[in-house]
Amino acid sequence: MTATTTPVDAATVLLVRDGPDGLEVFLLERHLRSDFFGGAYVFPGGKVDEPDAQVDRGCWDGVDPAVVGRRIGADPSLALGLLVAAVRETFEEAGVLLASVRSGGALRPVTTADLDSGSFVDARRRLAARGEHWDWRPWLADEGIVLDLGALHPWSWWITPEGQHRRFDTRFFVAALPEAQRDVAAHDDVEATASVWATPAAALAARERGEYQVIFPTRRNLLALQAKGSVGGVLTGAAGGTEPLQPILPVASLAADGTVMVTAPGLGDPEPVE
Repeated sequence: MTATTTPVDAATVLLVRDGPDGLEVFLLERHLRSDFFGGAYVFPGGKVDEPDAQVDRGCWDGVDPAVVGRRIGADPSLALGLLVAAVRETFEEAGVLLASVRSGGALRPVTTADLDSGSFVDARRRLAARGEHWDWRPWLADEGIVLDLGALHPWSWWITPEGQHRRFDTRFFVAALPEAQRDVAAHDDVEATASVWATPAAALAARERGEYQVIFPTRRNLLALQAKGSVGGVLTGAAGGTEPLQPILPVASLAADGTVMVTAPGLGDPEPVE
């Protein structure tokens, strides 16, 4: 609405796997009726909800929120909220749950069989339902689910340009597709109407051919993935990072022909905003 619109905290996940042609990433096509880049191919993600930072300690593991927070510019509470939101949104939008289940006093990975069972199917449906704001914390506790927050690695930090009607302060994380959920990822038919596993190069080529709409932050993250080449390369690079992420705030401008262009410091010449 105006340049003073406050960005909402959000989390996005670059879900990756190694495919026959190299590194692949999971992309969703946003519903055309979405009021935020409808029709664009994006990574799973969404805004942080208040309960995300209030998940019981017994229902998550794998990180120290204070340590992660120092890397992503967040206090421990917000860091926990961002990580939980990242897992929740990946489950809702892609059907992949980065978590384990308590079984006989031990933990085992969530499997495709779990995700196909009634409780998990219903939980995903309720998270995705437009008319329902469902708190999944009781379900996590009842099912003995422990969110694997350590599967998420800070990747980048983008803030929607000023002047947009909706703005997000988004931390991007990378995560490897769990082997026990190898064939499960699929869009929810609510927020997204199509999905694809694609190499970064293939996704960018489809955009050049006019087949995909790929917005500026997604393009830039695809290029960064492409430079790593494999899941191992991505995770090694992300996990090895020690310096705090620096927020990227693109700037929109009008070209002489009226085209809306966007750029960010250090990221080259302006590009069409799409």
